[in-house]
Amino acid sequence: MQGRRSGIWVLLCIFLIAGLGIAWHVYDILSPGRVLTIYCWDSTFKEIMAKYYPAYDPATEMIGDVKVHWVILPNDNSVYQRNLDKALFNNDKFNSNDKVDMFLVEADYVRKYTDNDYVTMDIESLGIAEAELSGQFAYTRQLAMDSSGHIRGITWQATPGVMIYRRDIARQVLGTDKPEEVQGYVGDWQAFNQTAARMKEAGVSMLAGYLDTYRVFWSGVEKSWLNSEGCLVIDENMKKWLAQTSEFTSRGYNHPYRLWSEGWQNQVRLNTFCYFGPSWLMQYVLAEQARDDEQPGSNTYGKWAVCQGPEPFYWGGTWICAAKYTDNQELVADIMRTICLNQEVLDRIARQGPEFVNNVQVMQSLAKDDSYGMAFLAGQNPMELMLAGAAGINAGQVSPYDQGIHESFQSSARAYFDNSISREEAWQMFLAAVWHAYPELQSMLISHVEDGRNGG
Repeated sequence: MQGRRSGIWVLLCIFLIAGLGIAWHVYDILSPGRVLTIYCWDSTFKEIMAKYYPAYDPATEMIGDVKVHWVILPNDNSVYQRNLDKALFNNDKFNSNDKVDMFLVEADYVRKYTDNDYVTMDIESLGIAEAELSGQFAYTRQLAMDSSGHIRGITWQATPGVMIYRRDIARQVLGTDKPEEVQGYVGDWQAFNQTAARMKEAGVSMLAGYLDTYRVFWSGVEKSWLNSEGCLVIDENMKKWLAQTSEFTSRGYNHPYRLWSEGWQNQVRLNTFCYFGPSWLMQYVLAEQARDDEQPGSNTYGKWAVCQGPEPFYWGGTWICAAKYTDNQELVADIMRTICLNQEVLDRIARQGPEFVNNVQVMQSLAKDDSYGMAFLAGQNPMELMLAGAAGINAGQVSPYDQGIHESFQSSARAYFDNSISREEAWQMFLAAVWHAYPELQSMLISHVEDGRNGG
């Protein structure tokens, strides 16, 4: 009798569990959008949401009754993209709680997602009229546009770059630290190279590493890494970068440091004349490294200034995309509007960052504000120079494969500059790395070895 009662209880428990499972599944179907899933590669956007999206409570990670689920994966070696791609490919099959709703993309691979109807929604489908983006810088819209002209991503950032130089070294070697006068010594590449020679004679390195001018040259390319036939191409500007960096390395005009390495960052406090980058590089990298509390004598914070440099360029940027099949369309659209289109919010981001934001009117106002300046730059307001640079940016030469191709090109070039491999071996290393990263490009690479071997 006891065994029969136990069996009945077991059956009741099984039915109860099954019933709860069915009820939860029905509730999930009838109550979509209870979880907002956001994919990104670090905590930056999470911090932006906490500061500038009032409805988000960072303590509970809730927006009203919607739970925010953050999926943060490393960006290196395409780990973020591989996991995001897998999730987006299956997004139509996921239940409501598991769907990707929003995801972030960088400039080097923005086109992979914004020119893809299967993984992203265009902004008009979210209820955002394209006219609402009229105040943004043209190149940021261009990068987020698909081949049919539909915009599939929005960014709060614009990332025009400038040349960031040491005032004390400029006075020592050039006799002036005034931006408009220093610009005359670096206004084109010929003048820049001549100034590098003067710096060398004074015992100063022009650049901190191999890749410091990479993004400047890249922003001036006329050809994408892939041409209209889908074949790998080395643009003339990248060949010029190789030639310049090889010459600088052989003559000792630059240090042999890798981007972001400890040695590269330490040069902010040592004997390097200039870096190239946007506001985020100054604020979050150079300004931090310039401080030295342990050795105050080597502290260079406040000893820097900016000028335009040899040519306009941009570096980086982050776009917000709405995932196809999201069931949180209204919420995603509201986040996009608040952070990327609200002028009051953008003004706060610009001043508190400080950051160059993606709104022409806000940046024009900030550029003319005599009370605004960066302590890192001894009070200089860099926004007017950046504003002028932003107008000259052409970002049309971006392919879906740029992140991996850039990384492969830079790695092989570094090995060549280090004299670890020959020039021919560097090209073969580059092609093999791209082949490995993107197997679908194999047939193209085999027939285009000559492009690299004969260039630069």
